[in-house]
Amino acid sequence: MRNAFARVVSRAVAVSLLFAGSAQSQASVQLAFSGPPVSFASPTVADYTAARLETTAPLPFQISTTSEPTGSFTTTVYIRSSSATLGGGKSVADMEWRRGDESTWRALTTTDAIVESRVSNGTAQGHSWDNTIYFRIALRWTSDPPAIYTGDLVITVSTTQP
Repeated sequence: MRNAFARVVSRAVAVSLLFAGSAQSQASVQLAFSGPPVSFASPTVADYTAARLETTAPLPFQISTTSEPTGSFTTTVYIRSSSATLGGGKSVADMEWRRGDESTWRALTTTDAIVESRVSNGTAQGHSWDNTIYFRIALRWTSDPPAIYTGDLVITVSTTQP
């Protein structure tokens, strides 16, 4: 097939949030992304035979906190799609994701799924950590016509303190 199959654009923007919890806990957490938008090359016969196609590059992300509150807190990164389809009748569940340090693939849904969650103890200097998200899409000879499929990823971060 010569036509482009899929192109998924990540419209992720650095996000700043305040820690939830006690009134004296006024710190921030930032989620930042690097790298190109999430996209797929045109599939080959080998890709259709394998029934999947992986992205051309993963999506790296970094979490940074500043002026953390005392005590422990949990920072969680979530992922979902803003739409149930990728267009052309292709379900968003045909898109799968996995964290860079795991081998398990998970179907993308319209409900927040935890990418990673870490418990930390607060420091005045803050801390940072990073990881990567990989994507792949299911391919079917009979039901995936040549087209450009698109969708928006929604990646959020939350921080809570008991």
